[in-house]
Amino acid sequence: MCFVMLKLINFSRLSWLPYGVLIGVLLFGNISSARAQLTGISEIGHSYQADARGGTETSIGDTGLAHIRQPASAATQAYAKFDSKINSVFINNQWSDIKDTGNSDVNYALSYNLGTVIPLSEHFGLGLAYETGGYNTKFANRYNFPDLTNPMFNSFSFSTQSIYANLGYKVTDKLFVGGGPTLQILDLGMDLNAGPGVLNVPTTQGVGGGFQLGVLYQITEIFRLGASYASSTYYGNMNFGETSYVVPGVNPLTAPLGIESFTTPGRISFGVSAKATEKMKVAVEAGYLNYGSSVLGGMNFQGLINNNLNLGFQDFWVLNTGIEYEFTEHINGAIGYVFNTQPINASEMVPIAASVGQSQFTYGLRYKGERFWAGFAHMITLTSDLSSNSSTHRELGPDYQRSTVRQALQGLSCGAGFKF
Repeated sequence: MCFVMLKLINFSRLSWLPYGVLIGVLLFGNISSARAQLTGISEIGHSYQADARGGTETSIGDTGLAHIRQPASAATQAYAKFDSKINSVFINNQWSDIKDTGNSDVNYALSYNLGTVIPLSEHFGLGLAYETGGYNTKFANRYNFPDLTNPMFNSFSFSTQSIYANLGYKVTDKLFVGGGPTLQILDLGMDLNAGPGVLNVPTTQGVGGGFQLGVLYQITEIFRLGASYASSTYYGNMNFGETSYVVPGVNPLTAPLGIESFTTPGRISFGVSAKATEKMKVAVEAGYLNYGSSVLGGMNFQGLINNNLNLGFQDFWVLNTGIEYEFTEHINGAIGYVFNTQPINASEMVPIAASVGQSQFTYGLRYKGERFWAGFAHMITLTSDLSSNSSTHRELGPDYQRSTVRQALQGLSCGAGFKF
């Protein structure tokens, strides 16, 4: 499909610059993978403009990165444009139990998104994008070990690099559809509490694929509807090779280990936007994310151990709301609010990767020139608590009964783009 798209492009009409930038960062991304897209709720937006207005993209589609969530937007652009975003997240993840209180050491590095949209003809538009995501975390586990004065460390490392190619089609002046494939490269490793010891899973890389579909409908000059679907990313069986199980005072056990039917979460979104005045637009959208049926909701290990371990994530809903206002010809601002149902099942909560934030506020400013724009967005959550209601120990499974996780985080996005 990508080769068909490329053949449709008249490269003689296009500047080489955005492609050079895109290819350069793709090469750099393969050398140094960043880990900051996951913000504790889910991804908010894919462009800094969307970050500023609460992540609303499904029914707007006005950026060079919007086609990631709304593929149909690739056919709505009047001119070719390039868009970029750099994002950083700052988190405080504290957990406590009947013995102690500590902080999960959650590390976030800069992540970045790059995207371009290119009108191919009167009816077709192409969208290409690259983005990074993920996080890693570590904390001292004081459960189920013979030597409580020297606890073992649990850790979890999850990072991704994703490439998107979408083709949008203008069906009528009011109806647009689109879709395309996703290629994702994932690095995963962990040290998980399993019974009296720790399962040390070496960091392993896998390659998976998925797709996204979208539709946009301009009801009137004021109102626009949007819907999109991003499938789970399918990796097949993830094989880690030689893995060890370590119990204090006992020789480690080593054997091959794998996870069957490895998938990362997908999303379905519905939204509506309105041009309330000449200077203001508002948008609301709802999204459903299937974290519970992905590897984050259940890891079916085979090999060294044969058991299902999970990080406690479950399926959840997200509500995105946003307002954008044009103060002057060159300056506009945006605010947003995001709410999600609880992403973690209290009975399965593991402090190592707990994501408990439910309310997030966003705002940002953007400067627009004739061909260039730049801006920033700030995101902050309300402090959230989640207490485990687990009452039994599960065989070879992490169990944190009577634990509580308290989480607060902030995020800062900035970006720039241009038309060409």
